[in-house]
Amino acid sequence: MAPRVAVTDCNAVTCLIPLEGDDQDSHARRARAIIEAMTLEEKLSYITGVDSFCIRGIPRLGLPPIWMADATSGVRGVDAPITTFSCGVAMASSWNRSLIIEVANAIGHECRAVGISILLGPGVNIARIPTCGRNFEYMGEDPFLAGEIASSYVEGVQNAKVLPTIKHFACNNSEYDRHKTNVIVDERTLREIYLEAFRKVISSGGLALMSSYNQINGSYGSENNHLLEKVLREEWGFDGVVVSDWNSLYDTVGPVKHGVDIEMPKAKWMTPEKLTRLIGEGLIDVEDIEKKIFHILDTCSRMGILDRPITDCNAQMGSETIKSLALRLACEAPVLLKNDQNCLPITPETTKRIAIVGRHAKSLPSGGGGSSYILQNLPNKSLADGLKEELSQQVVIDTYTTHWYRSSVARKTVREADVVIVCTGYDNVYESEAYDRIWELPKNEAMGIKIACELNKRTIVVYSGGGAMETASWSAFPQAIVASMYLGEQAHRALARLLLGKVSFSGKLPFSIAENFTDYASGHHYPSDYAKISMARIMKGQGDPTKRKVQDDPYAEQLMVGYRQFDTEQKNVRFCFGHGLSISEFSYRDLFAKWNEADLEVSCKIKNCGEYTAAEVVQLYIHDNAPKIVKADQELKGFEKVFLEPDEEVTVKFMLSVNDFGYFDVNAGTWNTDAGFYTIRIGSSSRDIRLSTKIEINRSLC
Repeated sequence: MAPRVAVTDCNAVTCLIPLEGDDQDSHARRARAIIEAMTLEEKLSYITGVDSFCIRGIPRLGLPPIWMADATSGVRGVDAPITTFSCGVAMASSWNRSLIIEVANAIGHECRAVGISILLGPGVNIARIPTCGRNFEYMGEDPFLAGEIASSYVEGVQNAKVLPTIKHFACNNSEYDRHKTNVIVDERTLREIYLEAFRKVISSGGLALMSSYNQINGSYGSENNHLLEKVLREEWGFDGVVVSDWNSLYDTVGPVKHGVDIEMPKAKWMTPEKLTRLIGEGLIDVEDIEKKIFHILDTCSRMGILDRPITDCNAQMGSETIKSLALRLACEAPVLLKNDQNCLPITPETTKRIAIVGRHAKSLPSGGGGSSYILQNLPNKSLADGLKEELSQQVVIDTYTTHWYRSSVARKTVREADVVIVCTGYDNVYESEAYDRIWELPKNEAMGIKIACELNKRTIVVYSGGGAMETASWSAFPQAIVASMYLGEQAHRALARLLLGKVSFSGKLPFSIAENFTDYASGHHYPSDYAKISMARIMKGQGDPTKRKVQDDPYAEQLMVGYRQFDTEQKNVRFCFGHGLSISEFSYRDLFAKWNEADLEVSCKIKNCGEYTAAEVVQLYIHDNAPKIVKADQELKGFEKVFLEPDEEVTVKFMLSVNDFGYFDVNAGTWNTDAGFYTIRIGSSSRDIRLSTKIEINRSLC
């Protein structure tokens, strides 16, 4: 779909129902007054989209059209010079809350500059299946990390007075036949793993979310009474707006009575004709429609959307300030998985010739495919471009792409180079919305890595991708491996700076990389043809309940997702959750933990023992010493990213509550914390624990 022309209406909106005050009650009163002024025809039309990405305006009442756009990596779908940022999982691999707030705020201002008021992201679905086609959009396998990073993102966007929608609620953990999948998940697993990131974002002020395509325990996400009414609105107290995913409705009564507030992209199931007939039959009420309109108007009023120009003509986009933010994120996201014999950083003084080979040697991918893929800044530049920008002295750089090893000239160049860099991995075709990807690297790429390593000992692999992938067959050969994720338009500059040591690697894996796909318990009941692309699965039956059967997807592994499974089973992994090397070294000491009423204060000291300015992500895990019910061996409950000069030492502090040690008690229908002894573990990754101490939770605290 070609990008639409950006909205350039800079005239102030004049809503005929004025806002009297700026507190929540004032916005609510105004929303009710607007609803009273609407005709029945206007009401019935207001809860469905128009023009694919718009909530219709009502000029008679001074209500503006409200434009939406995809999401997370930047503003997609508009013909304007916007910025392409790193993808969602790269944001998570930065483990940097404050940076994500800044980045999201910049994205929000670019939304304002092109007339976008609702941003369709971020995504917080858990990386349950490593090959899920949209893992690159999401924020890893851990709900605490995903919730923290997404909360920062939402805060930044909402500070720009743009409404982000957290998605996809819930359990859209696979792209394999997402319209025809019924997730079978027990309530405790649902709460602790798949809803927790949503809860964290909403509790920190999130005002909108998007429903999922799939069914959850027999009911579609767009009409799931348990999720949308009982959990979201009644239990969590959510009073914002719920947007449907595009073509995700399969009925009318269910979504109207206890489902989404607006059907996108257009009226299909909630047409005025169907709504009028159902009202006449007594199956729905006008009040059901008005409740949805209230959620839309009240939320948009609170964000200032009803009282400003559609386009903020003073908002910047594509500025040097914004591009510098994109570069900062792209520098903090890549993960240094391996660095034998201090292969990195590359020393320019002793490097006269660099060979860059692999399928991404000529152009680095900016992102995965689907509804987050941004076209404006394509094609992306190459790593060679970035190195040439960053190198002050003359270095010969040769590049060869796919099947380079078939050329005798290329093999000779690789053999004689001072450094060889293999740029490989996935791209927007291999990894995309609507289908899952392969577990292995694209065809012949692993062979290319091995050949490069045979020809030249000093070989570095830089691979793109949005999640765990097969590395066991080739990771022993190169001296250094960098998981770059998808870094947006600044990929070439960021990777060049990192490889040359101008910036220290500081990213950490937000997911586990197992030895084999079959090691993931979550994949044991997964379809064997998960990587096969079928147009019937992608399109046939989308939004149509009469075509093709819904198949069950049992979450039989329950809580044991990612590192929770591997650490509990003490199973070897290739690269563990939270892993990420630096070109510096850090020491940990003086762990302190003390209860202050119901809060636990934890601190330790971190020192940069190396020669480079660098950052470390200090991770806090908790372990129940004698669990009364089944629990994972450990769970992430805190992290802080600290930047240190050589020999600098700082104290890192965490604050935990009794609730951080809790679990969802299915029998009681609420969260519960058991008294007993727990261990606080502080480390550089889930498998690199540096400090630990035992604490007690007595019954008076529970």
